[in-house]
Amino acid sequence: MLRPPKTMFQDTVILKKLVTNPDDPYDDKKVAETTEIKNCRFTLRTVYSGTNDNRQLVSNASIVMMSTYTTPFIDFDDSYQGAIIAFNNREYTITTINRDIEPFSRKVYQYKLGVI
Repeated sequence: MLRPPKTMFQDTVILKKLVTNPDDPYDDKKVAETTEIKNCRFTLRTVYSGTNDNRQLVSNASIVMMSTYTTPFIDFDDSYQGAIIAFNNREYTITTINRDIEPFSRKVYQYKLGVI
């Protein structure tokens, strides 16, 4: 599959995911697991869903993470819904996770995250 050039993926974001504290026997306390993700593409753009007066805001920005460029390449599953992405001293919440798969190898090609 034809890939865009790596020079398009110059952004670095910080992923903050709340996970259960392993030292807490009651699973009451959550701690933020922080990961710096390099070589991704962060694009500010507003996406709406709906028609006419019944439109809702879906996302304020989109983030593209390609398997060949982004380090570390994280397997975004449904547990990342609601996680925080920090970029340029602003925090965004992940609202949508789209996984693109290569047709013949069935490997994940890229993730497109919608954040608000």
